[in-house]
Amino acid sequence: MEDWQEGEVVENIKWTKNLASLKIKAKINTHQAGQFTRIGLKINDDFVTRSYSYASAPEDELLEIIYVNVPNGIFSPRLFELKTGDKVSVMKQAIGYFTLDEIPDGKNLWMLATGTALGVFLAMLKTSSPWKRFEKIILIHSVRYAEDLIYQDLIKELKRLNPNQLIYLTAVTRSVVEGSYNNRIPKGFSTEDFQNSVQIKIDKDSQFMLCGNPEMIKETTEVLKSFGLNKNRRAKPGNITVERYWV
Repeated sequence: MEDWQEGEVVENIKWTKNLASLKIKAKINTHQAGQFTRIGLKINDDFVTRSYSYASAPEDELLEIIYVNVPNGIFSPRLFELKTGDKVSVMKQAIGYFTLDEIPDGKNLWMLATGTALGVFLAMLKTSSPWKRFEKIILIHSVRYAEDLIYQDLIKELKRLNPNQLIYLTAVTRSVVEGSYNNRIPKGFSTEDFQNSVQIKIDKDSQFMLCGNPEMIKETTEVLKSFGLNKNRRAKPGNITVERYWV
């Protein structure tokens, strides 16, 4: 049975008209970067919950999630209306296996995210683990519009702290933006645009973590298999680890 903890909203950051981050103060159990939680609200006498990956590192003072407000939805519009001091329920024990502990050793770590799935990688990059384990970390964030490229200040700070390790690429699919690719992640790899840009070859020393749109995950996985890589499983370690973010 799930154990719930009352949390207090500290900040509800509105990045765009429907993209937001929620910061919550709550005491939860120890967890790992990459895991997800459930947030609960009382709506019309029903206790309604939704799953969200943490964008905050385990040692951060506040819990943080990124979410999209779906105007006609049941849950997200209520989340979007929350103000400082409002109460929410947070699952006490985070869950999930999309963590760095599940990733085999390698030379280069590719983190591929669409939309709000960026948060799960920010949580990992705020810890010491990836920087100790990999020579290069390539973070690729794909969004529809330029305004969806959030957390730029944090990413710049991570690059400043790790100038020789972190490479950050963006792909904006529905508009042309200077400095960003104008194609989807699978195409960026099939055309080898990404590899040529960072001058890093995809081989057995490459580890890939994919999170976000199921179609991106499916298509990118097939492209990566063409480079001789296989899915990572506990029983049979490989190079491609996925989190199906939209469930």
